[in-house]
Amino acid sequence: FSTRHIMKLYKILSLFLLVNLFTITSCDDYLDINDDPNNPTDAQLNNLMPYSQAAIIGALGMGTAGISELVSVYAHHIVQRGDHDDYKITENEFSLTQSWEKFYAVALPDLNIAIEKAVESNSWAYAGMAKLLKVQMFSAIVDLWGDMPYSEAGLGAEATFPKFDDDKEIYRDLFRLGEEALADLDKVSSRKPSGDDLIYKGDMNKWKKYGRSLLLNMYNKVRLTDLYDGAKVASLINSSLISGTNEDFELTYNTSITPENRNPGFIREYTQGSPTYYISPYFYLVMKGETAAQNSTMVGIKDPRIPYYFYNQLNASETAENPVSYQDGQFLSIWFASYDKDPNEGFDQGKSQTMLGLWPIGGAFDNKSGASGDLNSGLKGAGAQRILTTADLFFIRAELALTKNTGESAQALVESGIKAAFAKVNKVASLAGAPAIADGDINAYTKSVLAKYDAGDNQKKLELILTQKWIHDFGYGLESYNDIRRTGFPQICDPSRDPNVYSAQTRPYPVSLLYDGDDLSTNPNGKQRNQYTDKVFWDID
Repeated sequence: FSTRHIMKLYKILSLFLLVNLFTITSCDDYLDINDDPNNPTDAQLNNLMPYSQAAIIGALGMGTAGISELVSVYAHHIVQRGDHDDYKITENEFSLTQSWEKFYAVALPDLNIAIEKAVESNSWAYAGMAKLLKVQMFSAIVDLWGDMPYSEAGLGAEATFPKFDDDKEIYRDLFRLGEEALADLDKVSSRKPSGDDLIYKGDMNKWKKYGRSLLLNMYNKVRLTDLYDGAKVASLINSSLISGTNEDFELTYNTSITPENRNPGFIREYTQGSPTYYISPYFYLVMKGETAAQNSTMVGIKDPRIPYYFYNQLNASETAENPVSYQDGQFLSIWFASYDKDPNEGFDQGKSQTMLGLWPIGGAFDNKSGASGDLNSGLKGAGAQRILTTADLFFIRAELALTKNTGESAQALVESGIKAAFAKVNKVASLAGAPAIADGDINAYTKSVLAKYDAGDNQKKLELILTQKWIHDFGYGLESYNDIRRTGFPQICDPSRDPNVYSAQTRPYPVSLLYDGDDLSTNPNGKQRNQYTDKVFWDID
């Protein structure tokens, strides 16, 4: 190893974990994908499982080291000043490199050891869980980067420079591995997890539902390729899938500061006295029921979830602390593609800007008080990072029913998806002591959306399905980023048509991410991607 690599091994980050009795830290910063310094050969299954779960969900979610911080800009959920603006990214961008390292240097070694130990000891519950986590992780890796180290990754000295496997072939093997995992979960296990399972607390029925739901989501993503299997999809649809707010695949954080177990997005937004994220005015206007740039999909339908999604730090009588780029009443933000262009875009608005609210990160419900957000706001960070939910499954099935004629009613599934999305928000509201969204408001919103759905052709129907899914997935940018590239929906913001005359897009839309520059420099088998032209295999248009 070079001196640079040796020095890397001494940089340590704490993994964000919610556990009852676990406090875990890990050497996951700036490590190469072949290094495995944090996994002793005598590691126990009940230690490996929470490590890997926290690493994977932390890498996928919001927060400093989560990839959703980046791709939520591409999904036009949020706007950030700097590199992310106007589709710029570098190969050493922090959330990109950190998610890469969490996947390859922390989660993968842990999962490989867990699978080996579980099989040796007939601990089939652990084997099935670890394999499903591996499917979740590598399917996300492919969705983001395309070709990636897979078959030789994590082998250490056996493959010092792992090859980059074809993304389609990785997906093909992941379908096999997912089926194998489900078969393992059906076996009699010598050991079963409990509190060391941060997600389902050892409930194998929920793990099976999640596994089938994960595979169905993957088949939906490949529906335009020859990997799509109609018979498998039919079998999955007719099986038991994630259903109900207590079955969603998510990691729920808590309010602990020492050790740090709060939602990483909450830490970024509420605890530093300077909020990191700006809500995309485009996303806000769509939810408000107004035309947003070119998007008129939801015009006339105001979303009752707005005060749960966005927290305004201004009250009705306050003025912003500095000149503003975009303001609508108490809502204050900046426009995409305005960095270094809008003369008002660069002013500090830390005490004035609208923040991510209760729903995505365990922040505050907007009661219109205009109080400044801080570490004691709302749920104080005890919010979940959602990855795959009941509402997602309804929208996925609706897309398949519409495009692949699966025999289900797409319209009925859209209705179920909307209502499941509202149920999830109301559950979070209950935890925070916030008022629930009234049934009458939910029914009125649902009825209005379905009227637009019924009036549209198949393209408009697909747009409405994916727009509703996009709204629900606020706080998890990866799923929306995938949908935009796969289908063109939801429509993304066209800066030339937004109300800010200073917004100007100069780069194409990124169809994949760059590889980690540090890691690529040590592996001669890798060649940097062109993020604007090198598509993932399922991105067919």
